[in-house]
Amino acid sequence: MKKLLLITNQEEYSEHGTITPLFDNYLKKYYEVDIVFITNFKDSFQEKGNHFIVPQLYENSIIEYLARKSIDIGAYSFVLVRNRRRFLQNALDNRAKYGYKVGFRISFAYKHYNQEFENSFFPVSAVRKFIYQQKIKSRDNMLNRCDLFLPVSTEMKDEFYSHIYIDTFPIFTGLDPEKLNKHIVSKDDITKFIYVGTIDKNRQSQTILDGFDALKNDKWSLTISTTDKTYITDLLKNYPKLKSHITIVNAMSLEDLRAQVNKHDIGLALMPRNRYFDTMVLKKVMDYYACSIPAVLTNTPKNHSVFDEDEAFFCDFDRQSITDKLQELIDSPSTQDAKVGNKGQEKLLSLKRNYKILAKDLADKLDSITKGA
Repeated sequence: MKKLLLITNQEEYSEHGTITPLFDNYLKKYYEVDIVFITNFKDSFQEKGNHFIVPQLYENSIIEYLARKSIDIGAYSFVLVRNRRRFLQNALDNRAKYGYKVGFRISFAYKHYNQEFENSFFPVSAVRKFIYQQKIKSRDNMLNRCDLFLPVSTEMKDEFYSHIYIDTFPIFTGLDPEKLNKHIVSKDDITKFIYVGTIDKNRQSQTILDGFDALKNDKWSLTISTTDKTYITDLLKNYPKLKSHITIVNAMSLEDLRAQVNKHDIGLALMPRNRYFDTMVLKKVMDYYACSIPAVLTNTPKNHSVFDEDEAFFCDFDRQSITDKLQELIDSPSTQDAKVGNKGQEKLLSLKRNYKILAKDLADKLDSITKGA
């Protein structure tokens, strides 16, 4: 069986929606997979089954470090790198020596996102813009030296990586068919909403709160599950009448998150319209549909390309539209919500957003590249 090395930018015990089900489970049917995790808590190498724990001190020379630890780098057909260009540079520098193919996985256009939003608040100088453009050019040149590019969607690739001309295989956020919860339909008259993920200024979270604030009745509750409670806690000070309806929680694991989601009726995945959120289906959507919870999605071509009207709820991202949609959902029976959630889950499982299906297609793509060498 061919071997693959995945170099992540994740801590050893961090849980990630794609790494564990796709690479550490279903892909292992086709490839022998080893995964590198980076840690700043340990100063020595650890090998735990197929997991290699590398101290942060050596993160810029991972390939050389593994070789010194008697890992047979030449046995790998493919080395995949996740997100970090410094890790990618190291993999490319050693490719000729060991003869593996190189792939790069990008889960979000972080550099574009941070630079553009920074510029919206603090306009940057022409010099800084030039430096940024040169970095993008350098990045594209590096990516084009790879054998495979793995964005989160074809739309992301077209919008942010149009100068990348190598083989491309989108790795969508998806569902693990072995990790699905059966939703328990709510029996009370309170519609229970949940929002999972980051709350910040760039996501214009106040617009969602404005939508709730304008509701005419109080037959609803909202749970916000986020790792950073500071921003939302400060923001809620501007909405005193919502205080009794909103609970802020954190999930310590994916199991905790699924348990949280499963106690609710409807998940919120509303994001402002921009070229970042318009090019992907958010991971939080998968968190909801793993529990057969229907999601409220922003009206975007990307969201509509995945879900039909009876598989999700759609809404424009403005206060009035959000209020109207929330009121409509509060007035609808919970059994209707459950039907929408079930249909949405079935849709995702029939697509490449099923990690079991995606693993087979990814293995076929990897095989085609190594055979064409």
